[in-house]
Amino acid sequence: SNTILKISNGKYKNIKVLDNDIMVEVENGNYVSVSLLSVGTIDQLYFALRMAILKEITDESLPIFLDESFVFFDKSRLINTLEYLKSDCNNQIIIFSCTEREIEILRELGIEYNLIRI
Repeated sequence: SNTILKISNGKYKNIKVLDNDIMVEVENGNYVSVSLLSVGTIDQLYFALRMAILKEITDESLPIFLDESFVFFDKSRLINTLEYLKSDCNNQIIIFSCTEREIEILRELGIEYNLIRI
């Protein structure tokens, strides 16, 4: 819930994982099924869930591999997520992407990175 709050600019506050669904609290306080949300929002929620699981299973600073994880993110979502990774993760982050968006935003934000073109 803390992660989704940060990367959604406060639009989504809490996540409930149920037996057969994931519910998210929207701005008016109601909960809706993740299946009713946009693909970009669903990807944000699953990203937040993966980050939470990583924090729960280990205290080690394991590398995080993100392979085309931001395909359905608009610029705002991508900025929020990259800022979250910069400020809240002490892990090595490896991003695979076929676009230049991530590079452009990392430069805009002044976030240090190493680029390897394959």
